[in-house]
Amino acid sequence: MGPKPHILLFGVGSVGAIHLLQLQRAGCTVTAVCRSNYEFVKEKGFTLTSVRFGNVTYHPDHIVRSVAECPKDTVYDYVMVTAKCFPGSKPSLADLIRPALIGRPETAIVLAQNGIEIEKAIADEFPENPILSGVIYLPTTQTSPGVIDYPEMLNLLELGTYPANAPAPHKAAASKLVDLMNQGGGEARLYDDIQIARWTKLLINTSWNPICALSLCSDGDFLLTSEPFAFELVWGIMIEIVTLAKEVGIPGVDEEAARVRLQIATRRAKEGTGRDPSMLQDVKQARLFEVEAIVGNTVRLARKHAVSMPRLETVYALAKGRYEALARDRLH
Repeated sequence: MGPKPHILLFGVGSVGAIHLLQLQRAGCTVTAVCRSNYEFVKEKGFTLTSVRFGNVTYHPDHIVRSVAECPKDTVYDYVMVTAKCFPGSKPSLADLIRPALIGRPETAIVLAQNGIEIEKAIADEFPENPILSGVIYLPTTQTSPGVIDYPEMLNLLELGTYPANAPAPHKAAASKLVDLMNQGGGEARLYDDIQIARWTKLLINTSWNPICALSLCSDGDFLLTSEPFAFELVWGIMIEIVTLAKEVGIPGVDEEAARVRLQIATRRAKEGTGRDPSMLQDVKQARLFEVEAIVGNTVRLARKHAVSMPRLETVYALAKGRYEALARDRLH
């Protein structure tokens, strides 16, 4: 038995809280960077209501408000970012996590975040560190500070290196984290090229996330609002993603992949079990949402490659308007 892996979790909301539990169950020492929920979690820990893990209360091994508060002599095996992705924000993500990485080229940085083209900015800032890109399927909500509702069994982390042809030690870091997440009771899969998984999730993220945030409907409920127009809007956006994926050389993101993912929501519509995507959850709680990482990066890449995206560009402009309105409201 070697030393216990030491993990720094940055941004421990609903997804981060469940990953915290899994990593502790796998024998890791976990430091949680809790920002908005720091006071509550420090006093009472996390309270989880879960089909998969049961109803449990648990605490991080260590808790801090920022990475700058972490002990200077601690070497982390992984800095795992489960905060939402806001490209161009100030201070940048790189600046926020930098104190844990100074002089630590062996520490792997895990971007367990939504969107596409989010890795390069971190890789440019930390060229020697392993960069691991993660795609998460984990339907969970933080209903109040430190209180997590996780009503489904789905718990999947798809992981791979950035870039795909990273050196062997970086590949080994990815493989080890996959093992830890599986040991902790979740499901994790290792990919040679994680961008295939990232783009496959983009089929869901670029369609359902902004549409639900704008309409204030769950995915299933939205499909029932204006048949067949609602269905055709979602399907049309998915096909725009398929077209872009083909143009930029991402395999496996085809009409069949889109059809499979749209069937999830059509089933929910029939059963009355619609889910609120993350952007809708954020809008309902007056939080900023990931419009740029998920939608903005996509439409800009499409224009770069001369791929027409009239539906997604329209949805992006409207979602960006809602984002800016929320941002103004938060200043007052």
